[in-house]
Amino acid sequence: MRVPELAGRLGRTRTVALNGVDAHLVTVEADIGPGLPGVHVVGMGDTAVRESRDRIRTAVTNSGLDWPRTKIVVSMSPADLPKAGSQFDLAMALAILSGAERGRGEHRLHEAMVIGEIGLDGTVREVPGALPAALAARAHGLDTVVVPPGNAAEASVLVSVEVLVAPTLSAAWDWARGYAELPRAGRPGDSGGPGELRAGQAARVPDLADVAGQPEARLALEVAAAGGHHMMMVGPPGSGKSMLAERLPGILPPLTEREMIEATVVHSVAAATGAGPVTRPPFVAPHHTVTRAALLGGGAGHPRPGAVSLAHRGVLFLDEVSEVPAAVLDGLRQPLETGEVHLLRSRSRVTLPAGFQLVLAANPCRCGAAEPAACRCSPAERARYLNNLSGPLRDRLDIFVRTQATGTLSAPAGESSAAVAERVAAARQRADARWAGTGGAGRRVPGPVLRRRFPATEEAMALLEAFLAEGSVSQRGVDRTLRLAWTLADLEEVARPGLDHVHRAVALHAPAADLQEAA
Repeated sequence: MRVPELAGRLGRTRTVALNGVDAHLVTVEADIGPGLPGVHVVGMGDTAVRESRDRIRTAVTNSGLDWPRTKIVVSMSPADLPKAGSQFDLAMALAILSGAERGRGEHRLHEAMVIGEIGLDGTVREVPGALPAALAARAHGLDTVVVPPGNAAEASVLVSVEVLVAPTLSAAWDWARGYAELPRAGRPGDSGGPGELRAGQAARVPDLADVAGQPEARLALEVAAAGGHHMMMVGPPGSGKSMLAERLPGILPPLTEREMIEATVVHSVAAATGAGPVTRPPFVAPHHTVTRAALLGGGAGHPRPGAVSLAHRGVLFLDEVSEVPAAVLDGLRQPLETGEVHLLRSRSRVTLPAGFQLVLAANPCRCGAAEPAACRCSPAERARYLNNLSGPLRDRLDIFVRTQATGTLSAPAGESSAAVAERVAAARQRADARWAGTGGAGRRVPGPVLRRRFPATEEAMALLEAFLAEGSVSQRGVDRTLRLAWTLADLEEVARPGLDHVHRAVALHAPAADLQEAA
């Protein structure tokens, strides 16, 4: 029996499937064989993947390329890995074109990672997950990633991988066949590169000098930045709680290369389209009506990062925290301890990063009166206020500070964010040198290691033990207070926390009883 001429015409490309913030290598194979014309896609693709058949065929025709008039089978392996999204379009189209020309261009395509959505006119559009794709390419020994123009800046954050920009399907196909070269992303002198984005974003950070007065709150904010401590502000409306929180990222140290990659990966996966590189600590402030899924992450079939993950390596600010349901707030307890969120599905487990710094803000009562004498709330209403903050969550807050409504228009301008950031950076450098080799940094240092290897002075530890004995601080509160004392000592360039540092740290920590009294 004669073998049909079309048998054995196979094209291959490499792309990725996203699972949380992880990208898994996917091999796309296109078989151009005998049979009725049509495209059959196999490999557990979602609706967007199945609908890509019509997009790809129209884009190939409109780009002036030849579409095979026969049966086409596109297989994406591993076949048991769910695949969702439109980032497979470009890889599928190139695999079909390669198979139609008997594997032409397969060498380049098999050694590169390809992502991108294709428009009907053949343009390649940005997609989520460009940086995770570059990380997956590096992990599997691929040194080239082909991305849409909108993902170029994001993918070029990973300098160890060559990022090529494909503006159109025809340009990508010419590159695969060796007819032309694609431009490289992130070349020196390119407009909008990561360095220029870093400078541009830094210029838009609100300055701490804009906050008039509030010396206690400003000091608490500096301590929080220096030690990465979680904090809560309680004060009347208009006293500057939101202004202070918005200025916290401006005094935090710049992101390291590793932190920038971690934060960019999360934003890349969460974005509806390609995200640019995250070059400074992110600031995420969801509305107080935020749901548990929006805060922690979730979704049917394809879990997406929530606010706690978007704030990774930055600040999560919850204003009007008294209006957030208790069940939602209690979901923060595990991420605050572990720095991760674990989402369980019937067939998979997704782990999302959540190493954020938490800042809460609330009014002293429902009417927001600055003084108790002016309060219009009933005793029962005052007693119930802030009851949504459970004891375990309160105990995880390192700093509690009250903002004041009183002030003057002629108050001198406070220090700028740049001046405060210098002290914060110096304090963190001293802390990093001390915590090196302890299995953590700052608030991540295990409590037993902290108490045994890095205690305060003997008198200070005795004071801390007395507070523990009388119930002013919990066992967890002892560790957090000791970390606060070390932060205060680092800001003052003192070698070891003393009695004064521990006393001030206990005052800043604000046990749960004091917090309830403030409400």
